[in-house]
Amino acid sequence: MTDKEKVEQLIDRMSAAYSDPEVKKDGYMHQLLFDSAQQLTKGINHRPICVRLSKEIGRFSLRNNLKTPQSLNDLYDLVTDQDVAYRGSVVNAMTWVRYRK
Repeated sequence: MTDKEKVEQLIDRMSAAYSDPEVKKDGYMHQLLFDSAQQLTKGINHRPICVRLSKEIGRFSLRNNLKTPQSLNDLYDLVTDQDVAYRGSVVNAMTWVRYRK
């Protein structure tokens, strides 16, 4: 899957979560989804956005006694894959630079 397709899929899932009545009750999460979608449409790299969404969806779940709407679960499944891949590449790069010296 190309990066463009990943971003389109990410925006679709974010839109579904943004429209979810349960998510609308949480002003912070609702605004985060809106802001993240705006960043993606401006062409900002989707990987750091996925990292942030992954963390914030986890926090949302904790705030709501682990009751998370399906729309956020679907989004979480998508962003977690990107989150793990991005964090792994960053750690590898930092390790490589450290041992190169």
